[in-house]
Amino acid sequence: MLPLRPLQRSATRAPWPDLAPLVDGSLAGRLPQAQARLWSLVLRARRVPHRVRSLPGGYTVQVPARFMRQAVDEITLYHHENVSPHPDIPLPPVEERSRPTVAAMLGLCAFFLIAHRPWPEFGSYPQYWHSVGAGNAARMLDGQWWRMFTALTLHADPAHVASNAVIGGVFLVLLSRRIGSGAAWLLAILAGGLGNVLNVWVQGPAHLSVGFSTAVFGAAGALAGLKAVSGEGGLAGPQATAQAGARGWLLPLAAGLALLASLGTAGENTDIGAHFFGLLAGGLLALPVGLLAMRHGYPNENWGMRLNEFCGILAGLLLVGAWTWGWECGWPMR
Repeated sequence: MLPLRPLQRSATRAPWPDLAPLVDGSLAGRLPQAQARLWSLVLRARRVPHRVRSLPGGYTVQVPARFMRQAVDEITLYHHENVSPHPDIPLPPVEERSRPTVAAMLGLCAFFLIAHRPWPEFGSYPQYWHSVGAGNAARMLDGQWWRMFTALTLHADPAHVASNAVIGGVFLVLLSRRIGSGAAWLLAILAGGLGNVLNVWVQGPAHLSVGFSTAVFGAAGALAGLKAVSGEGGLAGPQATAQAGARGWLLPLAAGLALLASLGTAGENTDIGAHFFGLLAGGLLALPVGLLAMRHGYPNENWGMRLNEFCGILAGLLLVGAWTWGWECGWPMR
């Protein structure tokens, strides 16, 4: 009797193809993390076996070959039933995160220490900085418009600058993840300056304000404006397309007003007008940015780094130029 030989397992396992090329023709292993999670949720809800893997270039969602057709159909059906009235907008690369904003906020705190310490050898005293740069409405209406930007860099006390640095850092990091750090800072500073101008026109010549909080609320308003333009927050489903645009505007607006109510009205010396107009200015300035992004996409790894560097430099030049203008025209003589 011949001995029985054990059965040998096949050296090759059944393939688990990547879904991305079959769903939308994109490259395998390059899915963003959010999209991979979404596809996984869809497949899990429909009880389709699958696995998600992290790769150097992105993520991959894989299914056994015999479930491939069902998986593709389920994901395609989901996207058809949850179509947005606006096209998808690519986000900046993952590397574009918080370091530039943290550095800028530390610079804001350092400027506070410099401006609030007397330097007799340079003829510099704290009262000089506030005399030249504070948001004095009467002087702004008299033509000293550099104050719309210089007032953003001045603060009343350490607690004031610390709160603006922390809260502002959060909003600017969130905005940076959407449009890049340079563009986020440029948008926030422009919104802060425009908010100060609007506040002066409404409050009248007796008004005086300082602080970066106008730009902080400008960043918050810009986030709301970008979400509104992109239609985020709209209703899903083919029958809700007409209502999606309205909800896309309503939800970000409500979020911005809730932020203003919770953070923008606290404290005895809070400038509610500056916060409101900063929020409004940020939302208005975000509209053309969002519309351009809908057409061309947000900054990406191909061309976004140079654009963000340019925007960041321009944001810094706005502040430096405003102070230079103030020094030339209003700095007290020794």
